[in-house]
Amino acid sequence: MSEIEYLFGTGDGVPHGWSSPADLSLGGTLDAVRLDFDGDGLLDDALWDADRDGVAELAALDLTDDGVLDHFYTDPTALGTWNHQVTGVPEDAAVEPLGWTVRVEPGAGAARPDVAWPAKPGVPAPPPDIAWPAPTDVITPQPGTAWPVPPPLPGVRSSLPALR
Repeated sequence: MSEIEYLFGTGDGVPHGWSSPADLSLGGTLDAVRLDFDGDGLLDDALWDADRDGVAELAALDLTDDGVLDHFYTDPTALGTWNHQVTGVPEDAAVEPLGWTVRVEPGAGAARPDVAWPAKPGVPAPPPDIAWPAPTDVITPQPGTAWPVPPPLPGVRSSLPALR
């Protein structure tokens, strides 16, 4: 898959269509676009094309900033607002047209009844593994050298032995 299309909008007026190259694998192939959806400054969220048709169906967010996508949203109005949190309950099937969703009644003993996970029939699956690829723009010391130790700050006692 090369490009994923998606909409962003305010809910008032015409939404803006976008297309980005897939750069993240959530379902086994490059099927998602990484972005900062929740505004925390981290590229730890994604728009996911779960059915691989070239159009994003899910906004997958890491709201706890722990590297795990823990909240999923759809855009049932096609206004680019991504304002429906996926629940997996039968009453929400019309606004969650996700063929892989295992629908459970709240409190029916599912591992996470607040979130609908892709799963095998009768077996709840864990959330997607989102091991982010190593960034290519990280500054590291040259081989055989070490990071310089900063000078101590006047009046500040460090817990690090090298800075005492």
